[in-house]
Amino acid sequence: MTKKLTIIDIAKMAGVGKSTVSRVINGESGVKEETRREILNLIESLEFVPSVAAQSVKRKKNRVIGVIGTRLDSHSENRTFRGIVEKAQQYEMDILYLESQFDSKKTEEQCDILKKKQVDGLIIFAIAGEEYAFLKKFKMPIIMLAQEVKGYPSIVYNDYQAIESIMNYLLQKGVRKIGYIGVGSHDYTTGYLRFSAYQDVCVKNCIESREHFGDFSYESGYKLALNLLKENIGLEAIVCATDTIALGVRKRLQELGSMILVTGVGDNPLLPFLYETHITARHQYKRSGYLAIEVMSKLLQNQESLSYYILPSELKVYNKG
Repeated sequence: MTKKLTIIDIAKMAGVGKSTVSRVINGESGVKEETRREILNLIESLEFVPSVAAQSVKRKKNRVIGVIGTRLDSHSENRTFRGIVEKAQQYEMDILYLESQFDSKKTEEQCDILKKKQVDGLIIFAIAGEEYAFLKKFKMPIIMLAQEVKGYPSIVYNDYQAIESIMNYLLQKGVRKIGYIGVGSHDYTTGYLRFSAYQDVCVKNCIESREHFGDFSYESGYKLALNLLKENIGLEAIVCATDTIALGVRKRLQELGSMILVTGVGDNPLLPFLYETHITARHQYKRSGYLAIEVMSKLLQNQESLSYYILPSELKVYNKG
């Protein structure tokens, strides 16, 4: 009777250890691609069927990744989270989600909770200005989203480019009396970078800057739009730091019967649905979610060095007419 091949026989033929063959059979990482192909070719040509005993070194259970968002009602974060979930399924990762509500103390508590649940890594939607010193005690891969945090892989959007592209588009259309409604510079990305782009384009093109600052809500946009209009007769356009702010501005202008152009950032589908036209900058939210999981996978395999990713934005002009 022909001797039935074992995993040890395959290992000897391939000139590798038994554990290497086991990793290939179980689809695990840590094997050179050339070696993996050689082992798989042997298995196929010899019609080798691993025994139950040989497969007792089972596949690792799905990796579990903790995700800490800032708020559940964020349109942009929801799209990023959707990308995280979709890509995590491809990488056989499970996701646990918690909400920080922009509270750094709560974020630390949630990291402790996720550590106790033995997650394999953390993805955190970073809060502007937070240094996250407390993360040093967590010995696991950690990725920061939307804000750069020194010492950790960070995935951010090109906020400066977003406003710069909108301003240049308006100028190309002959619009020069342009106001701005944003948030304070304490928020580095949405606040400082987006307003800096507006200011720089104004200076470069010798036009007057006209700005007001509030918070991220559409109520803030609604209130500040009136103030901006009162102070600037003949205003042609209002550039908003976010589509949410733009929504409030649009409502106020609609009530006043004004035809002033309004732009935002975020590509919220609600605006082109409600209005005939809308100008916005689309960030790659879903792509950032995909990238977060791809980077996490590499970190878990010790293949990724400290990285900083800036995803470009795309100008979007909606016009139903």
